[in-house]
Amino acid sequence: MRHPLHPIIVHFPVATWLLSTIGDMAGLFGNEQVSWVAGVLLTVGTITALLAMVTGLMELGKIDPQHPAMKTANQHMLLMLASWSCYAVSLFLRLDGASLGQPGTLALILSVAGAVTLCIAGWLGGKLVYEHGIGVRASGV
Repeated sequence: MRHPLHPIIVHFPVATWLLSTIGDMAGLFGNEQVSWVAGVLLTVGTITALLAMVTGLMELGKIDPQHPAMKTANQHMLLMLASWSCYAVSLFLRLDGASLGQPGTLALILSVAGAVTLCIAGWLGGKLVYEHGIGVRASGV
């Protein structure tokens, strides 16, 4: 395939995670339905991020280990793993059996931490594309 899948797929988990964090914050003001929707978005984002990670690893394998982008790619990958971990634990903490409950303080903190690391990792992903040409031009790989 000529165009890498990773940049196409990542937008879905990024959007659902960020919307879930916004929903969590809005849920602090007493709207349980918003918190439930945030939990659903968190679930969808956490699952679809696994596919994004697989495609990202496939793209990582295409980068020459000596290329200057490799350091940025590794930072991006580690921050995304940290973000996924924050969101996955936040999801786990709000599970009440098989249903989604209201997030507690730790779940909210992890959701915000996930959003912060997600934004930094996204910036690094943009740097890979726009500064190093990874996934755009043949000289980047």
